[in-house]
Amino acid sequence: MKILFYDKSKLCFIMLIFFITAIGASAFDAAGPIRVAVIPFKINAEKDLTFLKDGIFDMFAFHLSREGRVKVINREDIEKILDSFSGTLNEVSACKIGSELKADYVLFGSLTVFGNSVSIHANLADVAGKRPPLTFFDQARKMDEVIPKINRFATNINERFFVQEAATTRKKPLTPELDVRPQPDIMPEKTDQKKSPNPSFIVTQTRKTSEEFWKSRVFDHLVNGMALGDVDGDGKIETVVITSDAVHIYRAEKDRLNKIKEIESRHKNFIGTDIADINGNGHPEIFVTSLNAHRSGVCSFVLEWDGKDYVRIVKDSPWYYRVVALPGQGSVLLGQKNTADTPFSGKIFEMSWENSTYIPGKQAASSKWNSLMGFTLGDVMGNGQTVAVAYNEEDYIRITDPSSGSVLWKGGDRYGGSMQYYLMQKTERGTDNRQYLPMRLLINDIDADGKNEVITARNYDMIFSLLKNFRKFTDTQIESLFWDGIGLAANWKTHKISGHISDFAIGDFDNDGSDELVAAVIIKDGDIIGTSPQSVVVAYNLK
Repeated sequence: MKILFYDKSKLCFIMLIFFITAIGASAFDAAGPIRVAVIPFKINAEKDLTFLKDGIFDMFAFHLSREGRVKVINREDIEKILDSFSGTLNEVSACKIGSELKADYVLFGSLTVFGNSVSIHANLADVAGKRPPLTFFDQARKMDEVIPKINRFATNINERFFVQEAATTRKKPLTPELDVRPQPDIMPEKTDQKKSPNPSFIVTQTRKTSEEFWKSRVFDHLVNGMALGDVDGDGKIETVVITSDAVHIYRAEKDRLNKIKEIESRHKNFIGTDIADINGNGHPEIFVTSLNAHRSGVCSFVLEWDGKDYVRIVKDSPWYYRVVALPGQGSVLLGQKNTADTPFSGKIFEMSWENSTYIPGKQAASSKWNSLMGFTLGDVMGNGQTVAVAYNEEDYIRITDPSSGSVLWKGGDRYGGSMQYYLMQKTERGTDNRQYLPMRLLINDIDADGKNEVITARNYDMIFSLLKNFRKFTDTQIESLFWDGIGLAANWKTHKISGHISDFAIGDFDNDGSDELVAAVIIKDGDIIGTSPQSVVVAYNLK
């Protein structure tokens, strides 16, 4: 129980860091970047938790820094000042340290663990003394109480510090994070601009209404993947949803998701699903990519409707599966095997049906750090060239030449963010060594203008830099990216919603003749004692 409690205390403190940094990054800058000094937080606990001091600075450096806007002062410079500091750290002494560092703001505080609770103290002070400090103190007895309290604190920081500073001391505001429309003063008139297929996707306000998307009832399990297709040959599109150990088939009818079939399995780690008629018999197959019980190998299978039931036509396959749509070829099945004990190094092949199984044929991409779970092919640069678009192992999107593997473009922002992971060999200390797998990417001309976009989900991770083997997401949204001649640029995005997206698809979800953008959203992971997992399916009209 004590070990679990310390995990909670880490998470509680990290939540505080995330919300502060996320809000802080919306600061404005035309007179030079805002300089922030993060003084290592004091840790008061029976157990040695000094490792958090390093992690805290890494988190702020990663989340708060914005080139040209916000600069987190190097820790080495802060440590030099602290070496000569003695006495109690309070607002006066912290601001003195900040002044020596030429900082605009200084952030300091403490974390105290006692009994079954966590006490959090945090202070954000204006070094020049032009604004009163913002302080936070609270005591969390359970996780459900922590998030809303910290959220209020983060909102106060934004309203009382950075937004006011933008209005009073900065000359020109930056483009708000939630407004992705190109600004006239920075975007030439002749630039090829994309439009949203649905005006509600252009996020210009923080509040959302229920009319913006359809939401299913709450499911009491984690949805690990989803796909759309007519899997029983009745001419209607079904929604196939996978949990860790079952395949659920639904159909959207009369504003509800009605369950058609549930197929349980002895496997416990389903991580992805796709639908396509690859064997050419007129009945689309359901491809389920699965890891073995220990998450150290691949053990996939394929289902197909035989006119009476869904049967396994392939069992215990060592391949990861993904289906992509290629011009002139239609739906193409791709496959990848693990090599060198990593899911990011196997060659990717086009697969074909032969002798009652799927066999590799033409190589679709090199083995240079691609995971098929976050990989797709298509013409996204508008020049007729088929390129590979994929996440790397740190969730940055790259465009590469599929034959040579040479990188044509690499993005600077993290997207995706999957909770699915592959277990590598344990560390020298004997602890788990997780390699998180990437999320799906789609290439689609979603606005029917003759040019493809890259559709991606974006889960906002509060602790990516601090704990390699643990992730926690707070908010999520789907984004459309287009090639602007230099790189992939934001076209539109959905509103942020609470939770994280595990998978998404585009298709005629409700059989009304028009495509929808559909996503599986995890509301609760159920990773806290006494809580249960919860998921929903949301659908956005594209017209």
